Amino acid sequence: MLKLLKVLAVFAAIFIVSALGAKPKVPNFAGSVTDAGKHEIAFRNGEVFAPAGFSLYAIGLYVNGTETDNMKLKNSDEPMALQLVSLSNLLTMRKLSSELRRGFSYGSDHDKTFLATIKTEIENFLKILKDSGKKPRKNERITFLYTPNAGTKVLFNSEHLGTIPGYSFKKALFGIWLNNNCADTKLRDKIVSIPKQQTKKEK
Repeated sequence: MLKLLKVLAVFAAIFIVSALGAKPKVPNFAGSVTDAGKHEIAFRNGEVFAPAGFSLYAIGLYVNGTETDNMKLKNSDEPMALQLVSLSNLLTMRKLSSELRRGFSYGSDHDKTFLATIKTEIENFLKILKDSGKKPRKNERITFLYTPNAGTKVLFNSEHLGTIPGYSFKKALFGIWLNNNCADTKLRDKIVSIPKQQTKKEK
């Protein structure tokens, strides 16, 4: 009965948001993220992920420099991060893991040969999320922090859940949101863009 009520609540939220044409605001992201003080990576931009007019989370991109080409950023072997901010208490690690599993295919242009080479890394990554015991309630954050040679750290708020090694895995993970063939091209274009106020400061 409880599961049925949750499902009904999701559909009710979708209907209300769609009917009103409303979209939750992008949450406030931290100005930077750091990897144990070694790398300070600046916040670039963020956007709400809103499939079918209903959002569950927002994504923020952290990257230094002024590169705005989405594929160059996806393939970059420099320190960078993506931060996912939950916008609903309905988001679960199991649901997120399921969505990310599908996302890897889009983020890698459905290249089964390439995905086979990082199958172990993908499974370990999804296991870290599912077995963490964490519940990403509203405003809680999951960060994917990549640094060359060290790999991709997975953090829940400030807690380190695990690290997945490899540059190839980083490309596949970041490709979920940055690839040419991704689920939300408007979101991709927004997070790679440099905010106008930041551009003015640089001038």
